[in-house]
Amino acid sequence: MLLCLLLLPVTPPAAGQTPLASADGLPAALRPQTFEILGITVEGIGSEYTRSFVQQTSRLAVGQKITLPGDPALADAIRAIYRLGMFSDVKIKEERRFEQGVYLVIEVREVPKLADYSFSGIKGGDRKKLQKQAPLYKGTPVRPSAIERTVQLVKDFYAEKGYPLASVEVVRTVNPDNSLLLDFQVERGPRVGVGEVIIHGNEQLSDGDLLGSMKTKPKKWWQFWRKNTFKPDEFAEDPQRILEKYNEKGFYDARIVRDTTYLRMEGDDPKMVVELTVHEGPRYHIRNIVWEGNTVYPDAVLTEALGLERGDVYNAKRLEENLYGNKNSSDVMSRYMNRGYMRANVQPTVRVVEGDSLDLIFDVFEGEVYEFGTIEIAGNTKTKEHVIRRELITFPGETFSRDAIQESIRRLMQLNYFAQESLAKGPDIRIDEEAKEVDLTYHLEEAGSDQLELSGTWGRFGLVLQLRFSFNNFSAQNLFNGSAWKPLPSGDGQKLSLAVQTNGSFFQQYSLSFTEPWFRGRPTPVGFSASFSKITGSSLVSSTNTGKLLTSSVSAFYEKRLKWPDDFFSTSTTLGYQYFDNDNWLSSLPQGISQQVTIRQTLARNSTNHPIFPFTGSKLRLSLEIAPPVGRLIQYHKWRLDSSWNVPLSSKLSIGFGMDYGFIGSLTGEEVAFERFIVGGSPFETQGFYSFFGKEIIYMRAYPIGALGPRRNGDPFGGRILNKYAAELRWMAVQSQQLSAAPYLFVEAANTWDGFRSYNPSELFRSAGFGTRLFLPILGMVELVYGYNFDEFAPVNSRHDGSKKWTFQFTLGQGFNN
Repeated sequence: MLLCLLLLPVTPPAAGQTPLASADGLPAALRPQTFEILGITVEGIGSEYTRSFVQQTSRLAVGQKITLPGDPALADAIRAIYRLGMFSDVKIKEERRFEQGVYLVIEVREVPKLADYSFSGIKGGDRKKLQKQAPLYKGTPVRPSAIERTVQLVKDFYAEKGYPLASVEVVRTVNPDNSLLLDFQVERGPRVGVGEVIIHGNEQLSDGDLLGSMKTKPKKWWQFWRKNTFKPDEFAEDPQRILEKYNEKGFYDARIVRDTTYLRMEGDDPKMVVELTVHEGPRYHIRNIVWEGNTVYPDAVLTEALGLERGDVYNAKRLEENLYGNKNSSDVMSRYMNRGYMRANVQPTVRVVEGDSLDLIFDVFEGEVYEFGTIEIAGNTKTKEHVIRRELITFPGETFSRDAIQESIRRLMQLNYFAQESLAKGPDIRIDEEAKEVDLTYHLEEAGSDQLELSGTWGRFGLVLQLRFSFNNFSAQNLFNGSAWKPLPSGDGQKLSLAVQTNGSFFQQYSLSFTEPWFRGRPTPVGFSASFSKITGSSLVSSTNTGKLLTSSVSAFYEKRLKWPDDFFSTSTTLGYQYFDNDNWLSSLPQGISQQVTIRQTLARNSTNHPIFPFTGSKLRLSLEIAPPVGRLIQYHKWRLDSSWNVPLSSKLSIGFGMDYGFIGSLTGEEVAFERFIVGGSPFETQGFYSFFGKEIIYMRAYPIGALGPRRNGDPFGGRILNKYAAELRWMAVQSQQLSAAPYLFVEAANTWDGFRSYNPSELFRSAGFGTRLFLPILGMVELVYGYNFDEFAPVNSRHDGSKKWTFQFTLGQGFNN
C-alpha cells in the first residue's frame, strides 16, 4: 500500500497545483504553520456519490485547522481511504493557498473491478471446484490479497490431491474501462507419492506398529485400491495418531520431538520422505482408580464399566471409549444416560506418581433424572403416524434413555420407508430444564420402497416373462376407499406382492403374498402366500410324449417378538401345504400326485441397521421344518442354521461375514422323495426354471444354477447336507432418496452332499470377485456381479463350460444373499 503525503510550503504558491510536500529550497518550508481548510475536492472518480463518500471517509472538513507540514490528520485521512479497499493509490495535494487558508485536492486511483477470471491448464471438474471456493466476485474491486489467496487455494487444492509442486502464474489483462481479466495458469506438476517413512527413537513400538496408525505411508504392492499420494492435511494429523497409539499402549509421556518432510527423486518420479523422531518415555501402569461425587452407582460398578483395573497397563483409547461411549453401550456415561441422567458428566484426571504409575481420578457430576416429554413426528407424507409410533420405544413420561433413542432409529431404518440420511441425524432434542423433560422430534423423509419388476429369461423352453409388483407400505384398510388410491392405498406398513410368469400357453405361474406386521395392534407379524403354476408340452421324461405339471402351494405364518434374551430375538411358526401333479413331465419328481404338509418353527435374531445395506449388527436364524409322514404325504425333516455379522471399518466401509448350514433327513428311514439343496446361480436364473420344483435353491456367485452337488443321470439332483461361507468388503458409495449404491468385493465357498458318507467339509467350491448392489425407486434391488470360479465342475448348460473363468451375473428384485 502506497501512502503519499505532500506537505504545504509556507511561501506563496505558484500558479496551478502545488504539491503539499513540494520544497522550494527555503528553510521556511520546514517551519510548521497553521492553516484553515478553505475547500476540498476529490479527483479520479466519476461518481458524485463516491466523491462525497471519499471526502467523508477522510474526516477532513472545511474550516478545520491543520498544521503544515506534518499534520497527522492528513496521514490518517490517506490510511482511512485506503482501508476502503477501493483504491490502489491515494494522494492529498494543495490546489492553492492564501495567507491563512488552503484548498486541498484528494487524488485517488480506483482499483480495477473484476470483469472475469478463469483457470487454465486443469480439467473441468477441478475448475468448477476451484471457482466455488475462490474469493473473487465479478464486478467487485480486485484486491491483491484476494489474488494471493486464490493462488494459495489452487496450490493447497492440488497438494491435497498429491501435487505439492503445483505452480500458478497470474496473467492480468486490463480493459479500456479499467476492468480486469484474470487468468490463473496452473502447472500441476508431477504426482508426489510417499517414498519412505523414517522413524527415530522408537524402541518399545516397532515401525510397523506406528506406520499402521498413520495415513501417510508408502503403498504396498498388494494394495491395488490405494493411490500412493502424499497429502499434507493427512500428514498434519499423523503425529496425533502416533501419540494416540502410544497412549493406547501405556506410554502416557510419549511425544513427537521432530517431524519433517523432504523431496527425493526416484528416477523421474519425486517422492516425499517423512522423518519423525519420537520420545517414548516409560510404560505406565494404573496404581489407583478413584471415583468422586458418584451416588447412583458404587465405585465397583463404575470401575467395571471402565474396563481398567489396578495394575493394568494404561490405555487411553479404552479409557475414552468406556468412559463416554462404546458400541455395546456398557460405558460409564451410557449407564447414567440410560437411567435418565442426561446431564451427567465425568471429568478424568490422570496423575503421574512414583515413576511409572498413574492414579486415575474421576470427578462425577450426576445431575437429576429427566423424562421423555412430547414425542413429535415430522415429514411423513405417506406413512401414517401410528405406523411410525409403534416402532418407537421412546414414550412420554418414561425415563430418558439414550439406548431407547438409538433403538428407535434402528427400527425405523428397518422399515426401509425413509431416507437413511434423515434417520442417521437422529431426532431433534429440546430440554425443558424446569420440568426436567426431554422433547424429541423425529424428522423423516419419505423414500420409495415399492418395486415394479419386469424381466425375462431365455432357457430351454424359450422366453419367459415376469411381472411383479411389491408394495412394502400397503394399506388393506383403505382398499375400498377411492380417495386413498394415490396410485394405491398406502401408509399402513403392510406388504403385498403380486407376480406373474408366463411363456404363453406353455407355462404360467401366479403368486400372491400378504404380510401384516402388527396383528391386532401388537408387534406380531402374520401373513400368507399362495401360488399356482401350470406347465404343458413336450415331456422331459420322454422326447416322444407330451407331459403336464401342475403345482400349487399355500402357507401362513405367525411371528412374535421376544424380550429375552434381548429385544432383537423373535420366533415364528409357518404352516404350509404343497400339491404336485407330475403327469410324465419331470423325472426328478414322483409321477402322479404328491402332497406335503409342513410346519416350520424358527428362532431368529436381527440387530442389523438396514434390511438391504447392513453396515453394523448381525443376523441369526435357526429353523426346523417337519413334513409329517401322514398317509401318503411326503415326509422329511429339515434343519437350517444361517448367520451373518457386519463390522464397520470406517464411516462408509464395512466387512461382512456369513455362514449357512443345512441338513435334510428322513422321519421314517425311507428316502426323502425330492426335498434337496440346489447350489449355484442367481435369482434371475430361477425365473421360469421348472426343473427344481420342491427343492431349495442356495444362490452362489460365479457358478451357474445346479452346478454344485450330487447329480442323477447327469442332471443336478441336489444334496441333503449344505455348507456355505461368504465374506464381503462393502463400500456405501451413494445413499440418497434417488439411488443407493454399495460396491463390494466378495469371496464364497459352498457345496452340498447327498449324506454323511460322502460329506467332506473341506471339499468346497470357491469363488471371488466384485459386484454392486443398487436400490432404485420402483425397480427396487438390482445386483450386478462379476465373479471367478476357482474350481472346475461338470457343465450343466451351454452358458458355462465348467472351466475356471470370469462370469457375469445379475438379478432384479432379490439379492444373492437369500
